[in-house]
Parts: sequence; C-alpha cells; structure tokens
Amino acid sequence: MKPRAVALGLLVLGFVSLLGVQGPGVQGPIYKKSDFSTNDLSQWTHLDYGLGTDVGGNDSGAGYLWYHSNVAGRPAAGLTATPTAHASPAANSDSVYVWEPSQYWNHAPYEIWLRTSVLFPSAATVSAVAAAGEQPFQPTTGEWNWFLEFHNDSNSQPPCAKEYANVAMDVKTDDFVQSGVVGKHNVRMAVRIMGGDDCAPKTVWVDGPSLQWDHWYELLLHIKWDSARGVFEWYLDNFHIPYYSNLKIPTLYARPAGYANPSYTSLTLTNYRLHVPWNSTVYLGPVLVSSTRSSVLNAF
Repeated sequence: MKPRAVALGLLVLGFVSLLGVQGPGVQGPIYKKSDFSTNDLSQWTHLDYGLGTDVGGNDSGAGYLWYHSNVAGRPAAGLTATPTAHASPAANSDSVYVWEPSQYWNHAPYEIWLRTSVLFPSAATVSAVAAAGEQPFQPTTGEWNWFLEFHNDSNSQPPCAKEYANVAMDVKTDDFVQSGVVGKHNVRMAVRIMGGDDCAPKTVWVDGPSLQWDHWYELLLHIKWDSARGVFEWYLDNFHIPYYSNLKIPTLYARPAGYANPSYTSLTLTNYRLHVPWNSTVYLGPVLVSSTRSSVLNAF
C-alpha cells in the first residue's frame, strides 16, 4: 500500500475511534454477564423480593423473582410486582429488584454497551410458563412502570439534589395518573436520560413504539458516562440503526465541592410501579455489559 493510502487509512481509523464506531471484530472485557448458565438467578449479586436486600424469597408473601428455562424460546427472569412488594422506599410504589452494587464501569469516563431483552406477557404466555404469583403485565397509569435502571448507588448528595436514575427504561401511558387503575391509552416503551447539574438536571424523554405483548424486545444500549458530554444510544429490535442517538448528552450528575463528582450509578433490573392491587410480571432475558459493541452482539 502506498504511504498516502496508509496515512489516509490511519486518519479514517482515528475518526472512527473518536466517533466510538467499532469494527465487527473488536472485542473487549466483559463487565457483567447474566446468561442463566447456572439455571437460577445467582449471577446477580443482590435480589430483593420486596422485603429488603437479600431478605426472604418467593414464599415470603411479597414479590416474586423466578428463573425460567424457557419463556417463548429463551431463558429469563420473571419479575413480579405485587401489592406487598416494596424493594424501594418510595411512597405509593411496589417493586422487586435484581441488582449489582456500583462497579468501576458505571463511573466516568467509561463507555459501555449493554444487551438484554424484555417481554411483557399476556395471559397466553403466562398460562404457558408461569410460576407461582406470576400474572399478565398490566401497566399502571403514567410513567411509573420501570424495568431497567442505572441509578445513584446511595452516595451522598447535596440537599438540593434531584438525582433520579440517570438511565431508566419504562412503559408509559397517557392516562391521568391515579393509583389502582390500569393504564390503557397510548401504552408504549420509553426511556428517560438525566444528568448535568444535580440541582437542576437536564431530562430527556424518548418515546418508543406502541407496546406489543408477548414479543421479545431486543435491547442494546450504548452509554458513555459523563456529566456534560456523554453518549446515549438506544437500539430496539434492530442492532444496525439506533432508534435514538445522542452523542453529546449528560449521563451523570455534576456535584459541588465536597461531594463525589461526578456521580456514579449501579445497574438494576426491576419491576417498579405505582401501588396497585394486582400482580404484574415482566420477563427479562440474558444480560451482558462490555466495553465494545462486538462483545455484546456475539455473546448470545
């Protein structure tokens, strides 16, 4: 190859690197893997059935966390919120969690790729695979139907802080928000991204398509952790073209002197909703987090 061509090739590679685009063969370290190869939920460090971290189990009278070997063709975790499940102290909410404590890759300046999948079951899927307590997915009204979060891991915050989850995946409806009512109007998947000044954070909502029950949604997230110039890309059922892409968005909080700055996060898979009187289940597939797109796409 001629020197000029070599130089041009290196220049192109440099631009590719700056843009975060990677070739098909690039591999990187695996930060988190939960592929259910243990035939249980033990690949998650912490479980919360709605009674507190690592307290109780599926027979404790709160929520349910079940391993399934096959839900519509893949292994999955069944997360069921019940009226008595309160993994979160948030008032008027029900929740169960599987979660990881904060890790170095949830801090600036790391850049990560996360791959997983989610299915919202109807009565048909539940009748085929359900364990005790599992019921069809019924969203609550408004935006409190979270199923994946990167959240502040209880580190100290300024009194003015409004540090909600930096990345929160959700099911939203357009119904007037009220407890005890099933959301039915314009039910869709969504994601909220927050960051910047922790006392006046920037909030970006991205609405997805109308929700399909009994469909395995394939999810790929690309996140660079930064309180000013972060990256957030969401791929949905198409790993070639992002459903949403923002290459300059705050994904962590900037804090004043005396506090850990920027903030950091931890990864939680959850079924977290407004308090209502019915059980509701979501199924979440294998999870993998890596530093490269290639690693997560070739993992399973």
